[in-house]
Amino acid sequence: MPDMTLLDTIYAQRAIRRFRPDPVPQEVIEQLIAAAVHAPSGGNRQPWSFVVVRDQALKEQIGEWYLDGWNTTYASDPSKPHNALYRSAETLAHHLAETPVLILACSAGGGGSITSGSSIYPAVQNLMLAATAMGLGTVITTFHRRHEDEVKALLGIPEEVHTAALIPLGYPAEGEHFGGARRRPIAEITHYDRWGSTPD
Repeated sequence: MPDMTLLDTIYAQRAIRRFRPDPVPQEVIEQLIAAAVHAPSGGNRQPWSFVVVRDQALKEQIGEWYLDGWNTTYASDPSKPHNALYRSAETLAHHLAETPVLILACSAGGGGSITSGSSIYPAVQNLMLAATAMGLGTVITTFHRRHEDEVKALLGIPEEVHTAALIPLGYPAEGEHFGGARRRPIAEITHYDRWGSTPD
């Protein structure tokens, strides 16, 4: 996807959950991490770390825990519509270990508030946008967190570090595509000066 502007990349980005088996080159992974760490962070503390998982045995174990998280929090809920998005997420849950690369975005410290540790998410978005610009698919997910302690023990992540997101990464499988994600109209979600007010 050459010569994409930033806005092109933003509009092209969408959740990709099926990947070709092709490996992602080391230099590409390093470029993505470099893009991630150019995100802003509170007080420029840069609290982030990234664990890149390519080992098949590790991916399979994480995949088992991820599937349990999916089954417990989503698949067991009869109110969830079994639409295309559900089926796409279900496919990832059953085939996570086949993803070429799993990246765990980690953040040091932070408590339980909505803002603690939030600096990791601009970094995650930078990584995902850079991936889109390079023709790689990603999706942000957290189903692994039902087994947070086990994942951390498996990968040697220190106790004071939290896994904020799991990012499957790879070249999109046939039938996957960038762009076209449905979004609510901006007039529906934008308020001027006060909630419910429209621009003059």
